[in-house]
Amino acid sequence: MRFGVCTTPDQIEIVAAAGFDFCELPAHAVLPFDDDATATPALRAIAAAPIHPESFNVLVPGDIPLCGPHADLEVLRSYLRRAFGRMASLGAAVAVLGSGAARRIPDGWPRDRALDQIATAVALAGEEAGRCGITLALEHLNQQECNVLNTVGECAAFIRERGLHDVRLLADLYHIESEHEPLDAVANAMPYVVHVHVAGGGRQSPDTPGYDYAGFMRMLRNAGYNARISAECRWEKIAEQAPVALAFMKAQWQRVG
Repeated sequence: MRFGVCTTPDQIEIVAAAGFDFCELPAHAVLPFDDDATATPALRAIAAAPIHPESFNVLVPGDIPLCGPHADLEVLRSYLRRAFGRMASLGAAVAVLGSGAARRIPDGWPRDRALDQIATAVALAGEEAGRCGITLALEHLNQQECNVLNTVGECAAFIRERGLHDVRLLADLYHIESEHEPLDAVANAMPYVVHVHVAGGGRQSPDTPGYDYAGFMRMLRNAGYNARISAECRWEKIAEQAPVALAFMKAQWQRVG
């Protein structure tokens, strides 16, 4: 198992010193709206860091809607080709499509039509990711963050029913807890899961009590999951908390093994 942390480029050195295997950066870190000359210094700095971004999240910004009257597949395709190309150059294996603002169904827009649009957009994203050797992982988001695809089970059914062959899943403990989704339901979707996010109670550091962290790890182990786990949480003092969080994550994984 590889252990990582969702962070920003300016904190890579800190989480590397804590001992994490990789970092997970937001897509905007590769400056997908900028030309190559402008983006090169930032990309070189990330490439020179002691650990690499094996995954990226917040893939699509809110101003590129995936559904609604302003959805535009060609704008999306152009954005993704640049973003995925740069992610791949940095060694990315997974890109997480949560992007609640981009996929939110606008008020008054027909839900069936929106789901058709989202399916088309996600299929396009999966295809473009695959061209760059990256796996697209669709993220379930709780109802406070988005009004569609709120559970792991819903996302798995969406992938299956829409025939999204180039798309897989992220399983996120925070959203599972927020939606009170049973771990048995998550276990049923595990054949699709390629990436995992964890946090502790209240979306704090993973070692914070409040969530069924041990049960989640046991479910992952029983399903044969053995890829990457990223801590995605709020930090108060990351330099102090990160080593403790990593030790907890490793110990919990070993304990259920």
